[in-house]
Amino acid sequence: MTLQANLNILKNSFPETWQKISELTTSLDKNLVKVVTNKKETPNLQVGQTYIHDKKNPHQEAKDFIEQFKNIPDHSDILFYGLGLGYHISAYAKKYPDKSFSVYEPIPEVFYQFLCNTDLTQFPLHLAKNIYLESSRDDPENFCRHLVTRVRKSILIIALPAYHGLFPEKHLTFFNQFTTHLDKRKMELGPYMIFQKLWTTNTVKNFTHILNSPNVLPGKREFFVNKPAILVASGPSLEEEIQNLREIRQKGLAYIFSVGTALNALVKHGIYPHAACTYDPSEENQIVCREVLEKDIKSIPLLFGSTVGYETVKKYPGPKIHMLISQDTLSRFCLKPQGSESLEFINDAPSIAVIALQLLYKLGFNPIILAGQNLAYLDGKNYADGSTYPSHEACQLHLKDAFLIKDVNGNEIPSSETYNRIRLQIENYLRNYQGVNVINTTKKGAHIEGTKFLPLDEVMRKYLLSPVVEKDCWRLTNRSYDLDYLFEQCNSMNIASAQVSQLLEKCKLDLDNIVLLAPSGDAVNIEESYQKFNVSMENLRENIFFASLITHMSRVELHFLHQVIPEISRERNPLRKARMMEEEFRTYLKVCEQDIHSLMPIYQELSRKLQHFNKIYSVRKKADRTKVLLLVCDGILTDGSVYVSASGEELKGFNYKDRIGTGILQEKGIQLLLINCENSVLLDQVAKKLGMDTITTNKKEIIDTVMAKHSLSISEIACLCSDREDWQLFRNVGLCFAPKDASPDVQQQVDFVLTAKGGQGTLWEIADLLTKDLQF
Repeated sequence: MTLQANLNILKNSFPETWQKISELTTSLDKNLVKVVTNKKETPNLQVGQTYIHDKKNPHQEAKDFIEQFKNIPDHSDILFYGLGLGYHISAYAKKYPDKSFSVYEPIPEVFYQFLCNTDLTQFPLHLAKNIYLESSRDDPENFCRHLVTRVRKSILIIALPAYHGLFPEKHLTFFNQFTTHLDKRKMELGPYMIFQKLWTTNTVKNFTHILNSPNVLPGKREFFVNKPAILVASGPSLEEEIQNLREIRQKGLAYIFSVGTALNALVKHGIYPHAACTYDPSEENQIVCREVLEKDIKSIPLLFGSTVGYETVKKYPGPKIHMLISQDTLSRFCLKPQGSESLEFINDAPSIAVIALQLLYKLGFNPIILAGQNLAYLDGKNYADGSTYPSHEACQLHLKDAFLIKDVNGNEIPSSETYNRIRLQIENYLRNYQGVNVINTTKKGAHIEGTKFLPLDEVMRKYLLSPVVEKDCWRLTNRSYDLDYLFEQCNSMNIASAQVSQLLEKCKLDLDNIVLLAPSGDAVNIEESYQKFNVSMENLRENIFFASLITHMSRVELHFLHQVIPEISRERNPLRKARMMEEEFRTYLKVCEQDIHSLMPIYQELSRKLQHFNKIYSVRKKADRTKVLLLVCDGILTDGSVYVSASGEELKGFNYKDRIGTGILQEKGIQLLLINCENSVLLDQVAKKLGMDTITTNKKEIIDTVMAKHSLSISEIACLCSDREDWQLFRNVGLCFAPKDASPDVQQQVDFVLTAKGGQGTLWEIADLLTKDLQF
C-alpha cells in the first residue's frame, strides 16, 4: 500500500487529520523517527535508541498488552494515546470487533511513518470514531476539552507504554489537560446526574403545595424595597453572632432569612428567622428543619424552592411560601400569573445561599447582609454547632484536599472546591447586581468579591438603627396563578400522558426494523426505515408530557445521544450504522421508558387531584351567577323515610345542618326555593323552619315561573335533584347538584355529586363547597 493511497483513504475518512498531515509533511523532522525491521521483516519505529514496539514480536506484544485491560467492555469510550504502527489497535479490533475507539497521536513524525508503513485497508479504520493529530501547543487543551464533552458514561485511555519515556513533556501535558477538563466536566454534569430525576418528581409531588401557597416574587415585590435583610448561613462563624442576631430579631432591626441548616442553629438559640429558605432536591434535605419538626414550631414560614425534596414540604408544620426554580419544567408549562406579569424563576445553583441571594435581590432588599457565610474551614469545622445532626466537623480527608484562599482580612484559610464554586457563583451574581449594598459580616470567612467586610456589631451601629420589620410581613393571597390557564394546560398534559407510552413503543419497533433490515442490502427499504424512525422520534419529542417532563429526567443521556448523532449520520455502512443506532438510541429509549414508568403513577395522582379541584372550581364559577337554588324535599332534605306517630300522623326527619347551609347560601346571595307542588302545609312549615321559601306550581312550569317571577335567565338558576324525572325538568339550568344516593344516570349528568346522601346535610355541603377556602 503506497503512502498516497493511504492519504486518499485518510482524506475520505478523516479530512481534518488528512489536512494536518498534508500541511506538516514538508516540515517534519525526518531524523526523529526511523523505521527498522527485524529478521522477519516486521517494521518497527525507533526514536533515538528506543523502540516503540517489541523488537522480536510486536504482534504478540500488542496482543498481551490489550489482554491486560479486562474492563474494556465496561467503558463507553476508548481512546488510544499513541499510535505507533498500530499493532495494539489491530489486536484490540480482533478481540473487540464491534467496539469503536478514538486515537490521539502527539507526534506527527510517528503518524507519517504509520501512513508509510501500514496498509489502511487492513487497519480497523471502520471502528475509529476519530483520529486526532497534535500539531500545535494548544491541541492537547482543545482536544481534551472537546473529548470530555463526548464521553457518554466512562472513558478508558490506553497509552502506548513507550511514549511515557520517549515524549515525557507531551505525555504529562496531555494527561494534565485531560484531568483538568474531566474534573470540570464532572462538576458541570454532576448535579444533573444526581438530581435530574429528583427535580421532576419533586415538582410533581410538590405541585399542590405550590398551588396552595403564595409565590413570594409577585406577592411581595414592592414590600421589602430598601429594607435590610440578613442572610444567615450555617458556617462556623455563625456561633459568634448569635447574640447580635437575637437582638436584631427582638428589636425588628432587619428581616432575617436562614438558609439550609442555619435554621437549626438559630432555633436552638431561640431565634426564629422571618423565613427559612430551602431548595435541596434530596430526601436528606429534611435535616434543615429538624429543630422545627421536633418542637412543632408553626410560626416560621418555609420559603421553599419548587424542586425541593417533597418530604421537607410535606412534613413542615408552619406556613409555606414558594419560589419557582429554573429546573421546574412542570410549572413552566402549567402556570401563568394572574394578570399580565410573566412567570419568574430563580436560577438553580449549587447552594441555597446563592438561591436566597437571588431572591433577596429580586425582592429589593438593601442592604443584604451575609452572616455565617464562611465558604471555608474554621479551626477544622465547616458548620456551626447545632446546625447539623450529628454535629459535623470537616473530616481529615476534606482538610487534606483543601486549598488556601484569602479571607476577609487578606489572610490565607483552607477551603474546598465546593465552597470555592459557591463563592465564585455569588461573585458572578454580584457583578450584575446594581444599586445594592452587600455586606459580608463573616469573621474569618472567605473574601467575596463584590462585598465589603464589616463586623455585624458595626453593621448594627451604622445601618440597623431603627425597627423596620412589620408584623404581618408575609400576608399574601394564596392564589398566585391563573386557574383557567392551569386547567387548560393540564388537560393538554393529560392527553399527552395517555399517548406517550404508545409513541415510545413505536420508536422501539421502528428501531427493531432498522436492525432487521440492515443485513438485507435493500438500500431503498433501509433508507425508508431510517425515515420512519426519525418521524417516530419526532412525534415522541413533540409529545407535551415527554417534552415537559421525561426529557428533563434524562437530559444527561439526551446530551450524550446528541453528541453521537452526527457520527451516526455520517456512517454509510448499513450494518455499522444499525449497530450504532441500536446501541445509542436503544439505551436512551430504555432510560425514557423507565422514567415514564416511575413518573406516571405520581403524575396520575396529581392529575386526579387537579381534576377534582377543577370540578369544584367550575361549580364555583357557575355559582357566581346563581340567584336561585331549586330543590325538592324527599331524597334531598330527607332520606325518603316516613315515620308514623302513635296517633297515625306521618312524620319526616330533617338535618339541622341544612338550616346552617341555607343561611350561608343566602348570605352568598342565593335564594332557596323548596318545590311544593301539592301545596303541603308540612312543606311550608319545613321551609319556614329552614329559612327558605316555597314555590307552588305545576312541576313542568317551575322553571318558566321562577324565571318570570324573579326576572332571571336560566343560567342563573341552580337545582338539587336525585331522580331522573326531576333531572329531565331541570337539566338546562345553569348549575346542577345531586346527592350521593341519587340515581346513577343523574350522577353522570350533573355538574357535581355531593358526598352527602339525601337528608344528611346536602345544603350544608353545597354551602361549604361554594364558600370555604379551597385547597388542592
